[in-house]
Amino acid sequence: MLLYSEQFNYLVTHGYYYEILTSIFVTNSFFDAAFNVVSMYVIYLLFRSRAGWLEIVVFLVGGIVGNVFSLFYYPPLTLSAGASGGIFAVLSYYIFHDFLKEKEMGIYGLFYLFVIFMISDFVFPNVDMIAHIGGIVSGITLGGAVSLKKDSGKV
Repeated sequence: MLLYSEQFNYLVTHGYYYEILTSIFVTNSFFDAAFNVVSMYVIYLLFRSRAGWLEIVVFLVGGIVGNVFSLFYYPPLTLSAGASGGIFAVLSYYIFHDFLKEKEMGIYGLFYLFVIFMISDFVFPNVDMIAHIGGIVSGITLGGAVSLKKDSGKV
């Protein structure tokens, strides 16, 4: 049953579209699960979930966008799972939002994001770098959109 929860690109292109979402909530290694929990805890310590319910939206959108990026980048017989696209979306959302608002992290936050990306993708084996990029792109996009909307007085 786990096979139908993970994202198997061949199956997704043949109608199992739900795997793009379900694969965010499963992982194929204890190390990945532990690293994801620690990552979210560190993000919480840094930003205290100040986006509220929007953080969940950013996580889900980032995970889905990351998985779609992977679907189009990797060959059909690729199997992937994990929440790291969504985690990178949340991290990049907060960092870019703070960068635009000139808060504590500023330009150092963008450097921090770059360093975390480089460490996670080039030090650890079997990491889906394309899903991370998709998460970062969606987090930056959502962080910028929310910042612009707040500036206009709509939020």
